[in-house]
Amino acid sequence: MIRQTRLAHLVFVLVAGLLTYPAAQADDDEGPPIATPQRVFTEQGVTYVKLDPDTQQAIGLRTTTLKTTTYQTRRTAYGEVVDVSDLLADYQQFASVRARAAQTRAQLAASRAEYRRVSGLYKHQRNVSEKEVQAARATWRSDQASSQEARARLAAARNTIGARWGASIAEWVIEDQPAVEKLSTNKTRLLKLTLPLGETPTQPPAAAQIPLSGGTLVVSLISPAPRVEPDLQGQSYFFLATSGLDDLPYGRRVTGLMSYGPQRRGVIVPDTAVVWSRGSAWVYIKSGPAQFQRQPVRIDAPVPGGWFQASGLSPGAHVVTRGAQVLLSVQTLASAPKGQAAGGDAGGND
Repeated sequence: MIRQTRLAHLVFVLVAGLLTYPAAQADDDEGPPIATPQRVFTEQGVTYVKLDPDTQQAIGLRTTTLKTTTYQTRRTAYGEVVDVSDLLADYQQFASVRARAAQTRAQLAASRAEYRRVSGLYKHQRNVSEKEVQAARATWRSDQASSQEARARLAAARNTIGARWGASIAEWVIEDQPAVEKLSTNKTRLLKLTLPLGETPTQPPAAAQIPLSGGTLVVSLISPAPRVEPDLQGQSYFFLATSGLDDLPYGRRVTGLMSYGPQRRGVIVPDTAVVWSRGSAWVYIKSGPAQFQRQPVRIDAPVPGGWFQASGLSPGAHVVTRGAQVLLSVQTLASAPKGQAAGGDAGGND
Protein backbone atom coordinates (compact mmCIF):
# COMPACT_ATOMS: atom_id res chain seq x y z
CA MET A 1 0.00 0.00 0.00
CA ILE A 2 2.84 2.38 0.89
CA ARG A 3 4.56 1.52 -2.39
CA GLN A 4 1.39 2.25 -4.39
CA THR A 5 0.94 5.60 -2.59
CA ARG A 6 4.51 6.59 -3.33
CA LEU A 7 4.10 5.58 -6.99
CA ALA A 8 0.91 7.63 -7.33
CA HIS A 9 2.64 10.62 -5.72
CA LEU A 10 5.59 10.27 -8.08
CA VAL A 11 3.31 10.15 -11.13
CA PHE A 12 1.47 13.24 -9.87
CA VAL A 13 4.72 15.15 -9.43
CA LEU A 14 5.96 14.14 -12.89
CA VAL A 15 2.68 15.04 -14.57
CA ALA A 16 2.51 18.33 -12.74
CA GLY A 17 6.02 19.11 -13.88
CA LEU A 18 5.23 18.19 -17.48
CA LEU A 19 2.11 20.33 -17.53
CA THR A 20 3.89 23.42 -16.15
CA TYR A 21 7.40 23.10 -17.57
CA PRO A 22 8.72 25.52 -18.81
CA ALA A 23 6.14 28.02 -17.55
CA ALA A 24 8.85 30.15 -15.96
CA GLN A 25 8.17 33.77 -15.41
CA ALA A 26 10.13 36.12 -17.62
CA ASP A 27 11.97 39.10 -16.22
CA ASP A 28 9.83 42.18 -15.68
CA ASP A 29 11.44 43.85 -18.66
CA GLU A 30 10.96 40.88 -20.96
CA GLY A 31 7.18 40.86 -21.16
CA PRO A 32 4.45 38.34 -20.13
CA PRO A 33 5.04 34.80 -18.73
CA ILE A 34 6.10 32.02 -21.11
CA ALA A 35 3.09 29.84 -22.06
CA THR A 36 2.86 26.23 -20.88
CA PRO A 37 3.66 23.97 -23.85
CA GLN A 38 0.87 21.87 -25.33
CA ARG A 39 1.57 18.14 -25.08
CA VAL A 40 -1.62 16.49 -26.41
CA PHE A 41 -2.60 16.87 -30.05
CA THR A 42 -5.19 15.47 -32.45
CA GLU A 43 -4.47 15.28 -36.15
CA GLN A 44 -6.75 13.61 -38.69
CA GLY A 45 -8.70 11.95 -35.89
CA VAL A 46 -5.59 10.53 -34.18
CA THR A 47 -4.73 11.73 -30.68
CA TYR A 48 -1.16 11.51 -29.44
CA VAL A 49 1.09 12.76 -26.67
CA LYS A 50 4.16 14.71 -27.68
CA LEU A 51 7.29 14.63 -25.51
CA ASP A 52 10.65 15.91 -26.64
CA PRO A 53 13.72 13.68 -26.13
CA ASP A 54 14.86 15.62 -23.05
CA THR A 55 11.51 15.09 -21.36
CA GLN A 56 11.52 11.42 -22.30
CA GLN A 57 14.89 11.04 -20.65
CA ALA A 58 13.73 12.97 -17.59
CA ILE A 59 10.86 10.55 -16.90
CA GLY A 60 13.00 7.49 -17.73
CA LEU A 61 10.85 6.46 -20.68
CA ARG A 62 11.77 3.10 -22.24
CA THR A 63 10.41 1.16 -25.20
CA THR A 64 10.72 -2.32 -26.61
CA THR A 65 10.13 -3.61 -30.14
CA LEU A 66 7.26 -6.05 -30.66
CA LYS A 67 8.25 -9.29 -32.38
CA THR A 68 6.26 -11.86 -34.33
CA THR A 69 5.30 -14.96 -32.38
CA THR A 70 2.80 -17.80 -32.55
CA TYR A 71 0.11 -18.66 -30.06
CA GLN A 72 -2.36 -21.43 -29.37
CA THR A 73 -5.52 -21.10 -27.34
CA ARG A 74 -4.72 -21.62 -23.68
CA ARG A 75 -7.17 -22.61 -21.02
CA THR A 76 -6.70 -23.12 -17.31
CA ALA A 77 -7.43 -26.65 -16.13
CA TYR A 78 -7.82 -27.85 -12.56
CA GLY A 79 -6.96 -31.19 -11.03
CA GLU A 80 -4.72 -33.13 -8.73
CA VAL A 81 -1.81 -35.52 -8.43
CA VAL A 82 -3.47 -38.93 -8.58
CA ASP A 83 -2.90 -41.41 -5.77
CA VAL A 84 -2.02 -44.51 -7.80
CA SER A 85 -2.93 -47.01 -5.08
CA ASP A 86 -6.21 -47.75 -6.87
CA LEU A 87 -4.38 -48.23 -10.16
CA LEU A 88 -1.87 -50.57 -8.55
CA ALA A 89 -4.72 -52.53 -6.94
CA ASP A 90 -6.31 -52.90 -10.37
CA TYR A 91 -2.94 -53.97 -11.73
CA GLN A 92 -2.53 -56.67 -9.07
CA GLN A 93 -6.08 -57.90 -9.59
CA PHE A 94 -5.62 -58.07 -13.34
CA ALA A 95 -2.35 -59.95 -12.89
CA SER A 96 -4.14 -62.48 -10.69
CA VAL A 97 -7.00 -62.90 -13.18
CA ARG A 98 -4.53 -63.23 -16.03
CA ALA A 99 -2.55 -65.87 -14.16
CA ARG A 100 -5.74 -67.79 -13.44
CA ALA A 101 -6.71 -67.62 -17.13
CA ALA A 102 -3.28 -68.94 -18.12
CA GLN A 103 -3.57 -71.74 -15.58
CA THR A 104 -7.00 -72.89 -16.76
CA ARG A 105 -5.82 -72.68 -20.37
CA ALA A 106 -2.93 -75.01 -19.58
CA GLN A 107 -5.20 -77.38 -17.69
CA LEU A 108 -7.63 -77.44 -20.58
CA ALA A 109 -4.89 -78.26 -23.05
CA ALA A 110 -3.66 -81.11 -20.84
CA SER A 111 -7.12 -82.62 -20.18
CA ARG A 112 -8.08 -82.35 -23.83
CA ALA A 113 -4.93 -84.19 -24.84
CA GLU A 114 -5.58 -86.83 -22.18
CA TYR A 115 -9.15 -87.36 -23.31
CA ARG A 116 -8.04 -87.79 -26.91
CA ARG A 117 -5.39 -90.28 -25.88
CA VAL A 118 -7.73 -92.38 -23.73
CA SER A 119 -10.53 -92.21 -26.28
CA GLY A 120 -8.15 -93.41 -29.00
CA LEU A 121 -7.01 -96.37 -26.97
CA TYR A 122 -10.59 -97.33 -26.21
CA LYS A 123 -11.67 -97.16 -29.85
CA HIS A 124 -8.77 -99.14 -31.32
CA GLN A 125 -7.62 -101.74 -28.86
CA ARG A 126 -9.91 -101.40 -25.85
CA ASN A 127 -6.84 -101.08 -23.64
CA VAL A 128 -8.80 -98.78 -21.30
CA SER A 129 -12.22 -99.06 -19.84
CA GLU A 130 -15.22 -97.00 -20.84
CA LYS A 131 -15.26 -95.60 -17.32
CA GLU A 132 -11.77 -94.15 -17.78
CA VAL A 133 -12.86 -92.55 -21.05
CA GLN A 134 -15.86 -90.98 -19.34
CA ALA A 135 -13.71 -89.67 -16.49
CA ALA A 136 -11.23 -88.12 -18.94
CA ARG A 137 -14.10 -86.54 -20.86
CA ALA A 138 -15.61 -85.12 -17.68
CA THR A 139 -12.27 -83.61 -16.67
CA TRP A 140 -11.85 -82.05 -20.11
CA ARG A 141 -15.37 -80.55 -20.05
CA SER A 142 -14.80 -79.20 -16.54
CA ASP A 143 -11.52 -77.61 -17.54
CA GLN A 144 -13.20 -76.19 -20.62
CA ALA A 145 -15.84 -74.49 -18.47
CA SER A 146 -13.21 -73.19 -16.06
CA SER A 147 -11.19 -71.78 -18.93
CA GLN A 148 -14.22 -70.05 -20.41
CA GLU A 149 -15.03 -68.50 -17.04
CA ALA A 150 -11.45 -67.33 -16.59
CA ARG A 151 -11.43 -65.78 -20.07
CA ALA A 152 -14.68 -63.96 -19.29
CA ARG A 153 -13.24 -62.62 -16.03
CA LEU A 154 -10.11 -61.52 -17.86
CA ALA A 155 -12.16 -59.66 -20.48
CA ALA A 156 -14.25 -58.03 -17.73
CA ALA A 157 -11.11 -56.95 -15.87
CA ARG A 158 -9.69 -55.54 -19.09
CA ASN A 159 -12.87 -53.54 -19.72
CA THR A 160 -13.01 -52.30 -16.13
CA ILE A 161 -9.46 -50.95 -16.27
CA GLY A 162 -10.18 -49.23 -19.57
CA ALA A 163 -13.34 -47.65 -18.16
CA ARG A 164 -11.48 -46.36 -15.10
CA TRP A 165 -8.16 -45.29 -16.58
CA GLY A 166 -8.56 -44.95 -20.33
CA ALA A 167 -7.07 -46.90 -23.21
CA SER A 168 -3.42 -45.87 -22.79
CA ILE A 169 -3.08 -46.65 -19.08
CA ALA A 170 -5.10 -49.84 -19.58
CA GLU A 171 -2.54 -50.89 -22.18
CA TRP A 172 0.25 -50.31 -19.63
CA VAL A 173 -1.50 -52.67 -17.21
CA ILE A 174 -2.61 -55.31 -19.72
CA GLU A 175 0.81 -55.55 -21.38
CA ASP A 176 2.69 -55.25 -18.08
CA GLN A 177 4.69 -52.28 -19.35
CA PRO A 178 7.49 -50.58 -17.33
CA ALA A 179 5.37 -47.44 -16.97
CA VAL A 180 3.37 -49.13 -14.20
CA GLU A 181 6.52 -50.00 -12.25
CA LYS A 182 7.78 -46.40 -12.57
CA LEU A 183 4.55 -45.13 -11.07
CA SER A 184 4.71 -47.68 -8.25
CA THR A 185 8.33 -46.81 -7.42
CA ASN A 186 7.78 -43.02 -7.43
CA LYS A 187 9.84 -42.44 -10.56
CA THR A 188 6.92 -40.70 -12.26
CA ARG A 189 3.64 -39.06 -11.23
CA LEU A 190 0.16 -39.33 -12.67
CA LEU A 191 -1.87 -36.10 -12.92
CA LYS A 192 -5.50 -35.60 -13.86
CA LEU A 193 -6.52 -32.18 -15.18
CA THR A 194 -10.04 -31.07 -16.07
CA LEU A 195 -11.04 -28.25 -18.40
CA PRO A 196 -14.03 -26.03 -17.59
CA LEU A 197 -17.40 -27.34 -18.71
CA GLY A 198 -17.96 -26.70 -22.41
CA GLU A 199 -14.27 -26.63 -23.31
CA THR A 200 -13.67 -29.73 -25.43
CA PRO A 201 -10.82 -29.34 -27.95
CA THR A 202 -11.01 -31.27 -31.21
CA GLN A 203 -7.48 -32.56 -30.63
CA PRO A 204 -6.36 -33.23 -27.05
CA PRO A 205 -3.52 -30.96 -25.84
CA ALA A 206 -0.14 -32.67 -26.16
CA ALA A 207 1.13 -31.17 -22.91
CA ALA A 208 0.21 -28.93 -20.00
CA GLN A 209 2.21 -26.39 -18.00
CA ILE A 210 2.03 -26.70 -14.22
CA PRO A 211 3.23 -23.68 -12.21
CA LEU A 212 5.26 -24.79 -9.18
CA SER A 213 7.38 -23.02 -6.61
CA GLY A 214 10.54 -23.80 -8.55
CA GLY A 215 9.17 -22.74 -11.94
CA THR A 216 6.90 -24.16 -14.61
CA LEU A 217 6.73 -27.94 -15.08
CA VAL A 218 5.72 -29.40 -18.44
CA VAL A 219 3.76 -32.66 -18.22
CA SER A 220 2.95 -34.85 -21.22
CA LEU A 221 -0.46 -36.13 -22.26
CA ILE A 222 -1.27 -39.79 -21.70
CA SER A 223 -4.90 -39.88 -22.84
CA PRO A 224 -8.33 -38.41 -22.21
CA ALA A 225 -9.83 -39.64 -18.95
CA PRO A 226 -13.02 -41.69 -19.40
CA ARG A 227 -14.64 -40.48 -16.17
CA VAL A 228 -16.09 -37.04 -15.42
CA GLU A 229 -15.10 -35.31 -12.21
CA PRO A 230 -18.30 -34.71 -10.20
CA ASP A 231 -17.30 -31.24 -8.99
CA LEU A 232 -16.00 -29.96 -12.36
CA GLN A 233 -17.99 -31.82 -15.04
CA GLY A 234 -15.57 -30.85 -17.83
CA GLN A 235 -13.37 -33.01 -20.06
CA SER A 236 -10.52 -34.56 -18.08
CA TYR A 237 -7.10 -35.75 -19.20
CA PHE A 238 -4.33 -37.85 -17.69
CA PHE A 239 -0.80 -36.43 -17.81
CA LEU A 240 2.58 -37.88 -16.84
CA ALA A 241 5.23 -35.99 -14.87
CA THR A 242 8.79 -37.25 -15.03
CA SER A 243 10.43 -34.40 -13.06
CA GLY A 244 9.61 -32.04 -10.22
CA LEU A 245 8.23 -34.99 -8.24
CA ASP A 246 9.16 -33.49 -4.87
CA ASP A 247 6.62 -30.74 -5.55
CA LEU A 248 3.93 -33.23 -6.56
CA PRO A 249 2.84 -35.25 -3.51
CA TYR A 250 -0.17 -37.48 -3.94
CA GLY A 251 -3.43 -35.61 -3.62
CA ARG A 252 -1.99 -32.14 -4.22
CA ARG A 253 -4.35 -29.80 -6.04
CA VAL A 254 -2.79 -28.30 -9.14
CA THR A 255 -3.70 -25.95 -11.96
CA GLY A 256 -2.33 -26.19 -15.46
CA LEU A 257 -2.35 -24.33 -18.73
CA MET A 258 -3.37 -26.37 -21.77
CA SER A 259 -2.60 -25.20 -25.29
CA TYR A 260 -4.68 -26.52 -28.17
CA GLY A 261 -6.24 -25.58 -31.47
CA PRO A 262 -4.66 -23.87 -34.51
CA GLN A 263 -1.61 -21.67 -34.05
CA ARG A 264 -2.11 -17.97 -34.63
CA ARG A 265 0.49 -15.34 -35.46
CA GLY A 266 0.74 -12.07 -33.59
CA VAL A 267 2.78 -10.24 -30.95
CA ILE A 268 3.17 -10.40 -27.18
CA VAL A 269 2.66 -7.16 -25.27
CA PRO A 270 4.76 -7.11 -22.07
CA ASP A 271 2.76 -6.69 -18.88
CA THR A 272 5.03 -3.75 -17.99
CA ALA A 273 3.64 -1.88 -21.01
CA VAL A 274 -0.03 -2.13 -20.02
CA VAL A 275 -1.82 0.71 -18.25
CA TRP A 276 -5.43 0.78 -17.12
CA SER A 277 -8.08 3.44 -17.52
CA ARG A 278 -11.75 3.00 -16.62
CA GLY A 279 -11.51 -0.77 -16.68
CA SER A 280 -9.79 -1.00 -20.07
CA ALA A 281 -6.21 -1.96 -20.88
CA TRP A 282 -4.02 0.27 -23.05
CA VAL A 283 -0.47 0.61 -24.31
CA TYR A 284 1.42 3.51 -25.80
CA ILE A 285 3.13 3.10 -29.16
CA LYS A 286 5.99 5.38 -30.13
CA SER A 287 4.78 6.53 -33.53
CA GLY A 288 7.49 9.14 -34.05
CA PRO A 289 10.64 10.50 -32.36
CA ALA A 290 8.48 12.54 -29.99
CA GLN A 291 4.99 11.11 -30.52
CA PHE A 292 3.18 8.46 -28.47
CA GLN A 293 -0.19 7.07 -29.45
CA ARG A 294 -2.48 5.12 -27.13
CA GLN A 295 -3.80 1.74 -28.36
CA PRO A 296 -6.25 -0.68 -26.73
CA VAL A 297 -5.08 -4.23 -25.97
CA ARG A 298 -6.93 -7.47 -25.29
CA ILE A 299 -6.29 -9.41 -22.10
CA ASP A 300 -8.10 -12.65 -22.97
CA ALA A 301 -4.93 -14.49 -24.04
CA PRO A 302 -2.44 -14.36 -21.15
CA VAL A 303 1.08 -15.70 -21.70
CA PRO A 304 4.10 -15.68 -19.40
CA GLY A 305 5.14 -12.05 -19.04
CA GLY A 306 2.29 -10.44 -20.93
CA TRP A 307 -0.66 -10.85 -23.32
CA PHE A 308 -0.86 -12.17 -26.85
CA GLN A 309 -2.36 -9.87 -29.49
CA ALA A 310 -3.53 -11.39 -32.77
CA SER A 311 -4.45 -8.02 -34.27
CA GLY A 312 -4.27 -4.32 -33.61
CA LEU A 313 -0.53 -4.18 -33.01
CA SER A 314 2.10 -4.96 -35.63
CA PRO A 315 5.56 -6.53 -35.33
CA GLY A 316 8.21 -3.83 -35.28
CA ALA A 317 6.08 -1.37 -33.30
CA HIS A 318 7.84 0.33 -30.38
CA VAL A 319 5.74 -0.09 -27.25
CA VAL A 320 6.43 1.94 -24.10
CA THR A 321 7.42 -0.34 -21.21
CA ARG A 322 8.43 2.39 -18.76
CA GLY A 323 6.71 5.73 -18.51
CA ALA A 324 3.34 4.68 -19.96
CA GLN A 325 1.51 5.66 -16.77
CA VAL A 326 2.94 9.18 -17.05
CA LEU A 327 1.81 9.38 -20.68
CA LEU A 328 -1.69 8.24 -19.70
CA SER A 329 -1.86 10.83 -16.93
CA VAL A 330 -0.70 13.60 -19.25
CA GLN A 331 -3.26 12.63 -21.89
CA THR A 332 -6.06 12.35 -19.34
CA LEU A 333 -5.38 15.54 -17.41
CA ALA A 334 -4.01 17.92 -19.99
CA SER A 335 -6.29 20.39 -21.72
CA ALA A 336 -5.23 22.05 -24.91
CA PRO A 337 -5.51 25.86 -25.21
CA LYS A 338 -8.93 27.09 -26.31
CA GLY A 339 -9.35 26.77 -30.04
CA GLN A 340 -6.89 23.90 -30.36
CA ALA A 341 -8.00 20.34 -31.26
CA ALA A 342 -6.75 18.36 -28.28
CA GLY A 343 -7.72 18.54 -24.66
CA GLY A 344 -9.80 17.01 -21.88
CA ASP A 345 -9.49 13.27 -22.02
CA ALA A 346 -7.40 13.40 -25.16
CA GLY A 347 -9.83 12.24 -27.77
CA GLY A 348 -12.25 10.41 -25.45
CA ASN A 349 -10.54 7.02 -25.80
CA ASP A 350 -11.26 5.99 -22.23
